[in-house]
Amino acid sequence: MVHLQNVYKVYKNGVNALNDVTLDIAEGEFVYVIGDTGSGKSTFIKLLDGEEIPTKGIVEVNGINVGKLRFSRVPLYRRNIGVVFQDYRLLERKTVYENIAFALEVINKPKAEIRQRVREVLEIIDLTEKTKSFPTELSGGQQQRVTIGRAIANNPKLLICDEPTGNLDPERSNEIVELLERINERGTTIIMVTHDMNLVNKYRKRTIKLDYGHIVSDSKEGGYIANV
Repeated sequence: MVHLQNVYKVYKNGVNALNDVTLDIAEGEFVYVIGDTGSGKSTFIKLLDGEEIPTKGIVEVNGINVGKLRFSRVPLYRRNIGVVFQDYRLLERKTVYENIAFALEVINKPKAEIRQRVREVLEIIDLTEKTKSFPTELSGGQQQRVTIGRAIANNPKLLICDEPTGNLDPERSNEIVELLERINERGTTIIMVTHDMNLVNKYRKRTIKLDYGHIVSDSKEGGYIANV
């Protein structure tokens, strides 16, 4: 599903964000990516979603060489990737239903198909009773559920979660990870960037640690890794 081979990323200001990174993430895996600020986590995500291209090396997602994509092809490529951010980024003037539907409307899905898929997503994220609510009427945990719902609306093969629990209390954070586990069980590959070692320890998954652009640990068993 995800293949990086000898990947380097050097920005114009001289920052070496990734250094000789090689890794494979199989279809259906749930993987944590951890590390201090500046370790290369954000760059890693940007390479996967086509926002950045590697200075050197190969970045492949679902058989597509992302670094070789033409700029005009990136939006089409991103239809197979869902991205969840820490800060929700919901459309405040749209309801829960409309926020999720919007992800399908922009790629011109038929209205009947949109209605059916939104109903399915609302059940997955357990917000069927909030269909007509606006983001300001929801708790932080509920808003993040809507964000996840919008990200999976088009059935992406890969879901990238960038600190999805960063603004939530421990109870809501647990609920979000458990939701992601259910989505993963449906076959979606999940990469979750996090600083929350409590979650990493409680919901043990493969855990990749970055430090100054290098992979310094790749634990298949998951759990706490020292000096994070």
